[in-house]
Amino acid sequence: MRFLLLLFLALLVSAAMAGAHPLLQNAMWVQFEPTRVHVAVNVSVREIAVAQGLTAKEDNFDSTAVATAAEKHRDYVLQHLQFSVNGRALAGRVMQVTDPPIYSEPEKTFYQYELEYPFAGPPPDKVTATQDMLREWPYAVGTPWDVTYIVRLKHADSDEITTALLPPRKPTDFSTGWEASPGQAPPAARSEGWRTFGEYFRHGVMHILTGWDHLLFVAALVIATMNFWEMVKVIAAFTVAHTITLTLAVFHLVRLPAWVVEPVIAISIIFVAMENILWPRRVHSRLRLGVAFGFGLIHGLGFAGGLLDAMEGLPRIGTWIALGAFSLGVEVGHQVVVLPLFGALAAGRQQLHEQFTRPALRYGSMLISLCGVYYLCIALKVFSFKF
Repeated sequence: MRFLLLLFLALLVSAAMAGAHPLLQNAMWVQFEPTRVHVAVNVSVREIAVAQGLTAKEDNFDSTAVATAAEKHRDYVLQHLQFSVNGRALAGRVMQVTDPPIYSEPEKTFYQYELEYPFAGPPPDKVTATQDMLREWPYAVGTPWDVTYIVRLKHADSDEITTALLPPRKPTDFSTGWEASPGQAPPAARSEGWRTFGEYFRHGVMHILTGWDHLLFVAALVIATMNFWEMVKVIAAFTVAHTITLTLAVFHLVRLPAWVVEPVIAISIIFVAMENILWPRRVHSRLRLGVAFGFGLIHGLGFAGGLLDAMEGLPRIGTWIALGAFSLGVEVGHQVVVLPLFGALAAGRQQLHEQFTRPALRYGSMLISLCGVYYLCIALKVFSFKF
């Protein structure tokens, strides 16, 4: 029994700690020209502060110190953003640094670095990009920062714009389109659908596996289920709900600010976990399906926060492809947690019956609830310490 309980709690702790993996999402524009790769990259104040060692209370960084650090950050950007052709690195330079038009939160205030990477000879048909921003700076013990770029790609002689994702430490090939005739869309654009699907699918998976809030909520739902069919129904209710609001948010029909969504998501974790403890019989009724659906609507708006910027500028068909791929990735990410967790519960019930079921539900829900309280404090900025 002890082994099974420890295994069960370890799965819950893994779900909680997955959220300690901090994700920053920036934008990059790349234009392929006859003699160079022209790049404009947004770098958040948060990223500059981490790399340049700035500290502040409650994220109120001194603007003069930030401006000085942003200028010093030129060399860091060049060192950690590389472009190569046929395995040969291109030597780049920073052409200029543009200050942000307005200052807000550190993750939403960006300096723009304009760079160029010249090359000799005929224009290549593809260029490889690699970035490892902030990988040497831990967010917590054993937990690196995860900086991902949404990349807009354009051929100098074409108005066609394609979108790609540039994850950390993964060499990514970009077709330059130089095999196309001037004035025509690059051939790569015609097969962009599959690439878009793959990239946004991965984005969906990683959004879940680095998202403490969604994982904890799903874990709170699953640990109260008694059989596979009950688990399928409650997860389906959650899935339908968050898919509805995610779709509405993508097409700008429903939006809520993060300062509303994030605390409500934390409250949803606490509510479902406490419901497991205080009203264990109610969790097997249709009311639990309503709870999963209702809070799922809010979680969908949380998913949208990780997707809207990444879809900006996509054509309509690309938007549908990205939305479908991201949603599928989200569900795959869910199952990475749901299936092992449900399997551990089923094994415990089969071997130990009530000796396992009640303690697992009680103590697992208590752990989830405590995590929910902690993250509610973070969302409300009661304190800013992160472990």
